[in-house]
Parts: sequence; structure tokens; C-alpha cells
Amino acid sequence: MVVVTAVVLAMLSGGFLVPADEPQAEIGELQFVRLKPADPEIRRLIVDGHHRSEAFRALIDEIQRSSVVVIIQFGLCANGRFRSCVTNVDGDGRQRNIRVKINTRTTDDRLIATVAHELRHVVEILGDADATSAERTLALYRRIGEGNCRAGLSEACETRAALDAEQQVLQELNRASRVAR
Repeated sequence: MVVVTAVVLAMLSGGFLVPADEPQAEIGELQFVRLKPADPEIRRLIVDGHHRSEAFRALIDEIQRSSVVVIIQFGLCANGRFRSCVTNVDGDGRQRNIRVKINTRTTDDRLIATVAHELRHVVEILGDADATSAERTLALYRRIGEGNCRAGLSEACETRAALDAEQQVLQELNRASRVAR
């Protein structure tokens, strides 16, 4: 779920820019330039998802080829009403910065699938060079979102592609768990 309220994004945008020449973040034996987990538990989930899901890897690979920096952290979205959200988009045509929050109240596989859901939203944002602020990102989701968001009745936006990515990753994780037994 992408929650792109201007107030939330404006509050979080201060001091968020990450220099393009920042050193790579190591995640297990993997190194990522564009994906910045905020703590070791998120790193562990990303490594697990990367190893067990082809769809998860594909999302990470697409982000790695971009000029975006994505910070993923645990936290509440809309006071806990949503399990995950994009809380910040800022930058310019050369580099954008996106912050994602994930609620921890679920299983590891569900958390990995939720991260995949939000990474799909990041890829959607990458596809629109104009999505460089809260207002412009909301305009994007007014075009590609579903339901009340698309109708302009809500700033809580969702897309079929993100829901599908989440389900695909969850299915791949379930298959990988059965094979490992």
C-alpha cells in the first residue's frame, strides 16, 4: 500500500538525501548499492527473500540498475492501519530517494512478501521520471492506482502489480519452504 500523503512525506523529507557516491551496503554475502535496509533484521529478510524467490530477486535487480536509493525500515503506516507504505519520495531526474516502512506483526515469509510489494511500488515510481515529490508521486498513483485513489477520494493508493508481486513472492517462498523440508 502506498500512502503518499503530502503531510507525511513533507515531514520525512528533511535530511533524507543520500549521496550517490555512498559506499555499498553489505547484506550477508550480497552487496547492494541502491537498497539500504535500516537494521540487521531487515537485512536478514532481504537476503532470505533474495535466495528463495526469483520474483524478489528480479525486483532487487531492477532497483539496482536504477539511480534510486531505497531505505527500508520497520515502522507503522497511518498509525498501524496499513501493513506497509512508501513514506517518502524526493530527489530529481538524476537520483531519487524513497523510504519504505514495514509493520513487523507477521511471519518472516509474509514480511518478505510485503517488502516485495513495496519494492514493486518503488519500480512503479522509477517508471515515471516526474515522480520526484509527494505531489508528483500521488499524481502517478491517481493514474495507475485502483479504487478510491484513482477516483481522487483517497491518498492511500494501491496497484494490481504490487498485489500480484506480493502473491507471487509468497507462493515462491512457500514452494522453497516445501522443497527445503
